[in-house]
Amino acid sequence: MQDNILKIQEQLRSGELSALNPHACAAAKALLAGEYSFYISQLSDIIVRKPQNWLRLRENVKSDKQADREYERTSDGINELGLEMKVKQIDKMQSALSSLIRMAEMDAKNI
Repeated sequence: MQDNILKIQEQLRSGELSALNPHACAAAKALLAGEYSFYISQLSDIIVRKPQNWLRLRENVKSDKQADREYERTSDGINELGLEMKVKQIDKMQSALSSLIRMAEMDAKNI
């Protein structure tokens, strides 16, 4: 999974995926949609558990801020942050691919 994301990222960075190849852009965008769905489902599982875990942590500290910091150090807290960043990364790549596809559509209409 991570390999797919890194491959698409490198293709975007190098310009290998471009408006000249809208089919490859569409295929990459579809692949990223699957990755996005996978990571969002993992993130939602963590978010469902968060209130219960946070309340348990809150009992042992003096403030909400301390409970937040304690939660951020748990495996769920670390994974939540990592998954949020991964989802943002995928979202930005999907946006870039959409722009490339849109450019190809506009070029095709001008021909």
